[in-house]
Amino acid sequence: MRVLVVSGFLGAGKTTFIQELARRTGRDFVVYENEYGQADIDAAVLSQTDELSVWESTENCICCSGKQDFAASVLTIANTLDPEYLVVEPTGVARLSSVLANVDQVSYERISLLQPLVIVDAVAWERQRERFSDIYLDQVATAPVVVLSKVQHAGAGQVEAVRAWVAEKNPGARIVDVPYDQLDDAFFSALLGRDLDPSRAAGAPREGVAAAGDEFESLSLAGIALPAENHLLWFLDALVAGVFGEVVRAKGSLPCGGQWLRFDVVDRAWSVTGAQAPEGGEKDAVATFIGPEVRRPWLRETLLPLVRDAVAAGRADAAEDAAHDVRRPHGHHHDHEDHGHA
Repeated sequence: MRVLVVSGFLGAGKTTFIQELARRTGRDFVVYENEYGQADIDAAVLSQTDELSVWESTENCICCSGKQDFAASVLTIANTLDPEYLVVEPTGVARLSSVLANVDQVSYERISLLQPLVIVDAVAWERQRERFSDIYLDQVATAPVVVLSKVQHAGAGQVEAVRAWVAEKNPGARIVDVPYDQLDDAFFSALLGRDLDPSRAAGAPREGVAAAGDEFESLSLAGIALPAENHLLWFLDALVAGVFGEVVRAKGSLPCGGQWLRFDVVDRAWSVTGAQAPEGGEKDAVATFIGPEVRRPWLRETLLPLVRDAVAAGRADAAEDAAHDVRRPHGHHHDHEDHGHA
């Protein structure tokens, strides 16, 4: 079993790349999906690709607190499913150097590491690099292949700027700045044939650096709904404006009035697309929010109908009580004097 790690910061486009990789190569894949948060939304997306079997992990980040479970899972996948390739998608806040070191610990003649790659968002990279520099730099400096995503949406000079920065931090890296659908099949096939130099797999977190997920928190909500599409648009505008905390990644699908919609938030941008209603109906409407500061009560109040209705009922009761207080006699008499004012 050969292991390919597809790394990248939150929302960079890892899942979309893995789907394209499976479609172009048609090889025997299992995907190890390490989602940050209890609701693994991307695993459901990957499962819709015929070529892929998905192994989900939502408990811990595989580069730090979850590394023991990760190593055990890799061995289990190799011994039970025995796929030709295992594609590992770490959470967006994982350090690639640590993930490679963890895989290297269980490598032997039947498990080997391929050269990993990192996906870098050509639109949001600058702010992400400045805000979360340690994680971002580790991912970019460790990968022999750096794929720039969303280049078709980048502004003037953005692609050139990110290429120059990557080349400075990782001079030996191969930088790919072509949209996924414009890459030829040979590029994807080659990714499955390049073994990693063992000396590059022995990375480890630097001393004094916090574990990758320590500065992030996540909230997963199930059973979410909004009354109409315009409510979702208002919510997303408020989310990227910081009303619900510093949320750097969010995604989910939910009913809005009579239709199902999927939303994606990366940094300060959001998108909405149509979605198919899940088999479980509204109880399977889920969303995950990730960032250094997530205002959980506000998100629950906005997205969960039961909480929203309870809060609204509480406010109505409070308003009614206030109105009663205005109308209710106070039970004591005021003496009035006639001051002779007109």
